[in-house]
Amino acid sequence: MGVLRFEQIQNALEIQKTQKTAGTDRKIGEILHERHELELRAVQKILLEQTRRRGKDIVSGVAEKKLGRFEILATLGSGGMGHVYKARDPAQQKIVALKVLSLRLTEDAEFIARFKREVETTGALSHPNIVAGYGSGSADGRPYLIMEYVEGCSLGKLLENNQHLPEKRALEIACEVARALDYAHSHGVVHRDVKPDNVIIGAGATIKLTDFGLAKLLQSDQRLTQSGIALGTPHYISPEQVAASRYIDHRADIYGLGAMLFHMLSGRVPYEGANNNEIMLKHLNTPFPDLHERVKGISAHTEWIVRKCMAKKAADRYDSAGPLIQDLTLAMNGKAPLHAQKIARDTNFKQERRGCAASIVIGVLVLLLFAMAKSFAMV
Repeated sequence: MGVLRFEQIQNALEIQKTQKTAGTDRKIGEILHERHELELRAVQKILLEQTRRRGKDIVSGVAEKKLGRFEILATLGSGGMGHVYKARDPAQQKIVALKVLSLRLTEDAEFIARFKREVETTGALSHPNIVAGYGSGSADGRPYLIMEYVEGCSLGKLLENNQHLPEKRALEIACEVARALDYAHSHGVVHRDVKPDNVIIGAGATIKLTDFGLAKLLQSDQRLTQSGIALGTPHYISPEQVAASRYIDHRADIYGLGAMLFHMLSGRVPYEGANNNEIMLKHLNTPFPDLHERVKGISAHTEWIVRKCMAKKAADRYDSAGPLIQDLTLAMNGKAPLHAQKIARDTNFKQERRGCAASIVIGVLVLLLFAMAKSFAMV
């Protein structure tokens, strides 16, 4: 990840070993932070990356095709917190999806809290565009979440190898995800990790948003990011999440949806880099990439919508998913968006005003220089 040198890690390990011999067992991240070699935010990023990479490990016990009362039929996917399985529930006589927390995380208070939050959030939401939660349980010390099973594939799978979607289809998918977000936001839930891998395209082209592992209930905590840690997926993360803002609201999801729409249209993520830090900093500081250069023939209407969704400042984005749904519907029908068009014109107007003001300032400076030169010539 490019945040530490080998010597720094080696020194910290030696300190850790010495302290352990003396009876003090400390984490290497604590030692590096105490030595001012690593900020707390960087420690958390490293831990999250480790968890993502280890997420490929097989959960012991599940390989036996049995978890509690559930019969494991297939592995659907793996992530930072655990694994998702297709399973049969004999009690209900139906197929479900089981999200099982990795065994190594069952003693990690932070991940247990996050898992419980997902259970709480998923159970509180009921919408056609959101994967339903049926309940939770635990078997052999491993907590699990019982979810609706959706036959299909993730949007992320469709976009592999720089694949892109026709403009109208991309707008349709974005509109369905926006409906899911509009419902979640109206119930005080911010997803915080909107990305193609968390969108399932089911039978009959049904669109479902899933994975509320990073979601937060607004009414339970207005600050959302108490620890000052950036949480989210680098390619779709909002600038305020990168900055680990103390207040992150529903507009972070709108940014993520805009970045996802950019990816659907172009076959590429908005910002690329050598590592996660570089990518996230581009979301924070780099101007919006020209979508017209990447996608020939794309309508200006669609670009306005993506640009408004991905505005650096949350205040410049859509106030809510409702107006975004309205604009996406208009663009699908070849009509100009109402809300994105206004911001585009306002932005152009501000730029023109700044240009005029700059011209006036330059003109005044030229006149002053001319007058000074004339005075010197007279002397």
